[in-house]
Amino acid sequence: MVGVGWTPTADDKPTGTAPQGERQLHARDGESIFQSAGNQIFYHHQPPPAVATPSNILPRDTAAFTGRDRELKALLDTVTQRAETQTIVPLYAIDGMPGVGKTAFAIHAGHMLQDHFPDGQFHIDLHAHSPGQRPADPADALFQLISADGVPTAEIPRELDDRAVLWRRRMAHRRALVILDNAESRKQVQPLLPGTAHCLVLITSRSRLTGLVATQAAVNLTLETLPPEDATALFAAVAGRQLEPVEAGAVDDLMRVCGYLPLAICLLATRLRLEPRWPVDHLVDELTEAKHALSRMRAEDVTVEAAFGLSYRRLSTAHRRFFRRLGLHPGPDVDRYAAAALDGSSPRQAGRFLETLYHQHLLDQPRLGRYRMHDLIREYSIMRAEGDSPRERENAVVRLLDYYRRAAESAGRHLSRPSVRPFSSPGDGEEGLPPIRTRRQAMSWMKAEQANLFACAGTQPARRRGASALPALAAAMAPYLRLAGPWDLAIALHERAAGTAEAGGDKRSMADALRELGLLRRHAGQYPAAASALQRAFELYDEIGDELGVADAQTELGGVRWRLGSHAEAAAELRAALATYRKLGVRHGQARALHEMGTALWAVGAYEEALDASEQALCAFEELSDHQGAAEALHQVGGLQQLTVGYPPAIDAQRRALALYRELGDRLGEAKALAFLGAAHSHTGDYDASRKALDLALAIQRDLGDGEGEAHTLNYLAATHIRSGRHKVARRLLTDALALYRKIGYRSGQADVLNQLGVLERLASDHGAAAETHEQALALFQQASDELGQSEAHSNIGDLLLTLGRPEEALGRYGQALDLATRAKNPNAEANALNGAGRCHLHLNNSEKGIELLRQAQNLYRRIGVAHAADAITELLNECPR
Repeated sequence: MVGVGWTPTADDKPTGTAPQGERQLHARDGESIFQSAGNQIFYHHQPPPAVATPSNILPRDTAAFTGRDRELKALLDTVTQRAETQTIVPLYAIDGMPGVGKTAFAIHAGHMLQDHFPDGQFHIDLHAHSPGQRPADPADALFQLISADGVPTAEIPRELDDRAVLWRRRMAHRRALVILDNAESRKQVQPLLPGTAHCLVLITSRSRLTGLVATQAAVNLTLETLPPEDATALFAAVAGRQLEPVEAGAVDDLMRVCGYLPLAICLLATRLRLEPRWPVDHLVDELTEAKHALSRMRAEDVTVEAAFGLSYRRLSTAHRRFFRRLGLHPGPDVDRYAAAALDGSSPRQAGRFLETLYHQHLLDQPRLGRYRMHDLIREYSIMRAEGDSPRERENAVVRLLDYYRRAAESAGRHLSRPSVRPFSSPGDGEEGLPPIRTRRQAMSWMKAEQANLFACAGTQPARRRGASALPALAAAMAPYLRLAGPWDLAIALHERAAGTAEAGGDKRSMADALRELGLLRRHAGQYPAAASALQRAFELYDEIGDELGVADAQTELGGVRWRLGSHAEAAAELRAALATYRKLGVRHGQARALHEMGTALWAVGAYEEALDASEQALCAFEELSDHQGAAEALHQVGGLQQLTVGYPPAIDAQRRALALYRELGDRLGEAKALAFLGAAHSHTGDYDASRKALDLALAIQRDLGDGEGEAHTLNYLAATHIRSGRHKVARRLLTDALALYRKIGYRSGQADVLNQLGVLERLASDHGAAAETHEQALALFQQASDELGQSEAHSNIGDLLLTLGRPEEALGRYGQALDLATRAKNPNAEANALNGAGRCHLHLNNSEKGIELLRQAQNLYRRIGVAHAADAITELLNECPR
């Protein structure tokens, strides 16, 4: 056996006869050389992995290439400019998930740029992910590149470094295009790079070649899946058909099933091209009905599943198991802590696994530390996981649910008010949990994981332990959902939690879920349903002898009953709850009951008593360092100050409440404070500030599903538009508000809207309609025992009568309005009635009396901060005869 200097070429056969006169033979690793008689030399040679022979002609461009306009323009503009000015042309590392079209993009770009690189175009497949192939050895790849450049085989050095030097020397001072396709790593690519700065190198890889980008200052270009419109255009081009408008919905569905992945789109479009009579919805139905859509995405021996399989098989055994576990996650994304729970490993280990899959483009990382699977890769992961045992898969899901429950409880403890009952399940320690040590961290974690938590709440493993986790998970999510919503999903969650607890005979968990359900339905304006849930919670707490639970349910019931107009029942519930809290020594409960008492007193027009109760609640919350309670009480104090003291202190209180709500992340509270700020600014004549605050409030309320809050804000916003002369917009807003008030059965709200609609009708000179509308509003205010509303209705009717030239009748209405406003102790309503009465006396030529009443109104307006109304009276008084 001889081990000396000759390297076989790609043309060598496994056995054969050496050329005449060539006696010095060199064997490489894996080769055996045998010398026989004479000069007959036989050798046994294992050839290097097959590498597609490159040439100075690029592979055929893709006829149906579609989209990628932004990426192509950026690449072409830069390269063209650099080539024309003969400055440094950057390397491009083009990466992306399997099937995203990296090779097609690089070849298409190469054809568009080849005129700028006339000294040769080279393309070589490095086989990082080729069926039945090993990744090309850099030495073998260089052999093929150098051979394609015309160097005779005998002149090509044996060693990698020598070949790299020759390649760089050949490319020096040349402008060539080199496409290194399907690359595995920086180590494979580095020796293949030309040394000149005037060559364009396009590298495609499923891996993120971060090392190459860092060491060579390469431009990283990651190809994502196609936008919907480009996906549709590609589908039509490959299918070779004109898509009809009637097919648009089916095509959209098909693109979603394909995950907008070019390979999947092309394979399905090819099937339609071969079967031109098939409608598009035929494919949609087939894919939807299939257990795994991936299995139907094929054309001959080309499949999406196989493309993913090439990446999967390159992973280690541990990475494959981890990949299979990730597909079991029901939510949209995952961090290292949740991934560790699924895998049964540590967060540190899971983080390393996630990074590996990310660099292999089996995962995306839309946000730092959060990873997401493409839908088709997720399906492939699920398919692979079916090879694991059912118990193994179930254990992974149960571990995940336990993790999310523990983590949500950890976050919930920072968001839950001290007066709220503790979680039904105790904490299990912080092992394997993310660091959640502050309220801000808790809000951030809950916001990031909200979709995952809802998805896990809908996941029920067969095992009893997993199924019974729902009530505890819902309870852990409750503090955040109260603050941030969305309430429709939160309501559905707690309905299922209550049902699960009932099926398991767990009365306490059922009561807790029903109490939370009642609170959420109250927030959403579903008052009858809220009362029903809270009444059942009250009964369950009473059955199990839980006095604190009874008081909590009564407090919430009191808040719902006054909204339904049952003021006596509301007062009874709140007094009973307050007595129980005092008996048990629960100071937070007492503060909460006082706060709710203030709200109920506000509803019946007892503003001074309501303000007193609310101020007591505020002091208690501040002493207890309950910032959530303090924000709510401060908001209520501001609202009552607006009715009794004046707008400047009310605005100050609402601004303080708004700051607290925002710090707490309480979106409901933020919207309430903004709505009251907007209403107050409207009364003071600052209409721009009013509209800005009310628009912000409305956006939050609609996002949360806060029907009552939305109705109030629409009402306040309409008042602002009326005062600023935008009557058409105001009418539309009032129509929407009235529909919402009627839906939730809020009579005072309906009356207030009708009162404002009457004003609009008067301003439009539709006097008959205005009179009828104001009378309807007055009747509703009387049914609701709303004295302030009645006062405003009488004043508006007085305005209408004065417009009609009937000052004596108007004076009677203003008198009734003043009596009601005085009883309600509302200075704004008093000023409005005095203002109207004063103008009536002027019309009746009783100037002295009229001026006296107008001055009283003016003083009230100034005291409460309604400067524009006071100024209007000044102008009127200046016109009066002295």
